[in-house]
Amino acid sequence: MIRDALLLLFVVAAAVPATDRFGDPLPEGAVQRLGTLRMRYRSIGDLCYLPDGRPLVATGSDLEIWDPETGLPAAKQRVGSAALVSVEPRRDGKLLLIADSAGNVLEWDLAAQKVVRQWATGQRGLRVARYSPDEKRVLTTGGAPPTLKEWDRESGKELAAITGKMHSFSEAVYGPDGRTAFVSGSAGSDPILAHYDLARGTLLKEWLNDYYSHARSLTLSPDGQRLLLGSRHKATEWQVEGLKPLGTFTGHHGHAVTAVAYCADPDQLLTGSRDGSIRRWSRATGKVLFRWVPHNGHVTRIRVSPDGKWVLSYGGGLVAESSLADGTPRHDLQRHHQGVRDVSVLTTGEVASASADGTLRLWSPGTGECRKTLSGATLGAYCLALAPNGGRAAAGCKDGIVREFDLAAGRVVRERKGHRGYIRAVAYIRTGRELLSSADDGSIRIWGEGDTPEKVLEGHRGGVLSIALSPDDTLVLSGGRDGTVRLWDWRRAALLHTWEGHRGWVEAVLFSPDGRFAYSAGRDGRILKRAVESGRIVGEMVPGGRVLSLAGTPDGRLLFAGGEDGAITCWNAATGKQVRKLEGHTGAVNALAVTHDGKRLLTASEDTTLLVWNVPSGG
Repeated sequence: MIRDALLLLFVVAAAVPATDRFGDPLPEGAVQRLGTLRMRYRSIGDLCYLPDGRPLVATGSDLEIWDPETGLPAAKQRVGSAALVSVEPRRDGKLLLIADSAGNVLEWDLAAQKVVRQWATGQRGLRVARYSPDEKRVLTTGGAPPTLKEWDRESGKELAAITGKMHSFSEAVYGPDGRTAFVSGSAGSDPILAHYDLARGTLLKEWLNDYYSHARSLTLSPDGQRLLLGSRHKATEWQVEGLKPLGTFTGHHGHAVTAVAYCADPDQLLTGSRDGSIRRWSRATGKVLFRWVPHNGHVTRIRVSPDGKWVLSYGGGLVAESSLADGTPRHDLQRHHQGVRDVSVLTTGEVASASADGTLRLWSPGTGECRKTLSGATLGAYCLALAPNGGRAAAGCKDGIVREFDLAAGRVVRERKGHRGYIRAVAYIRTGRELLSSADDGSIRIWGEGDTPEKVLEGHRGGVLSIALSPDDTLVLSGGRDGTVRLWDWRRAALLHTWEGHRGWVEAVLFSPDGRFAYSAGRDGRILKRAVESGRIVGEMVPGGRVLSLAGTPDGRLLFAGGEDGAITCWNAATGKQVRKLEGHTGAVNALAVTHDGKRLLTASEDTTLLVWNVPSGG
């Protein structure tokens, strides 16, 4: 009887999936998640605020409604089977106007969770549906061929149909009187903005030669007096009456303005760009009042909350809600906000991570708690190394500077300048005096106590993407964009060997714990094992797909490879046979680290999280 009860308890416990600190399920084999996947979506159709201030995200055929107090999804509603491409709440918040990828327009009752009315538009590439100012009619935009249609909301009767001159339409909005429509799109060297009389179907004006606009980069001001458009090189504002230009807003990295919105303050507006940033501008002066970077990729949606305090945005796979005043996240979910580019383990057992969001974080791998956030890695930290004494961390940054942080004080204490381009790898000599760095400029630099490098290793034709020190600190392996692996005596600044064999960039290199073998992996999807003494290839492993990172257990038994596909493959280092495949990340695995006792594997991903795994036994 007792044995049966114990067996039942064991079965029940085994059936309960492991969860992270937020209660979200973990992938098989993982024991903790550092950060969270909440608010991350592979793609969305649209987002908005409901009139009561609740954020809403349309993803696939679902509507997700968030609790604004916690920032967590509070309700999910399935709407048909087609993907939703636009949502707009009615002013009373009871109904949503929705367009879907099948070309349908429908009104959705949020309380009853059902379709109230629906009709087919017959428009290919339906982009968006918008209520008229009196909410009695609906305007729909078809992408290609470029079409505008107007409908009676109650009956679904077609009232107007217009075919445009552009290559494609992106989005249309009603004019303030509800009798005309403004539409933007793609037109090459021809005008990308047009104004139509809906009743007559006539073109009133076309203007602005700037190649194209994005899906949500056209809007009217809340009072209906001004029109704002983001395009290939700028954002431009006009007075609706007479279409007089009022201002131009430029300066984004990459130039393109991919999303726009007006603030509650009539003198301020927002622009989003392909660099992941949102800028708040003064309309009067044309100057940026504040800039923040909530995304790692094109900002494709921006909405301002009804109370004017918050900004809901999407870009790079992440939905973010930020303070309009200072850009701080509304909810601290203890997460990186962009991809995690590197990971390392302190002697205390804590985990350090570096991210493209410009921060380093220290984590408890057991609880998933973020113990400390260190800011100051300008433009993003792309690699990380810990000093042997555990007191300092070096972060290689996008601006070509290596920044050293005092971990206890939580601040930058030194900057190493001299590289050009991204810093791709950093490593401390185990004595702690020297620091090595490599960069897109094709060099490896050895830094001592001074402000200039003591030695510079050159020879790669292109960026040096990875470096590794031998166990006795005498040799350095490097992998580069030129497809070669090179072996150096760093103290003599001497190149000992250049090894070929890869077809494409070499993203990761690693010494075996005894220093006898060198591993390299890259975009050709292969891991090559070489005897260091002879340079001969003695093994090959093929995970399939690009390999971005490597790590091994301290005893040399297992080798791990992180892939661009988000999977980690585990290999018997002696036989070259695959032992296991770990899956659970939704983005590329940029970096790997194994704890000092060899029991846990840390994986850092472009999906903004890290996972802690049990190291497989056997093999």
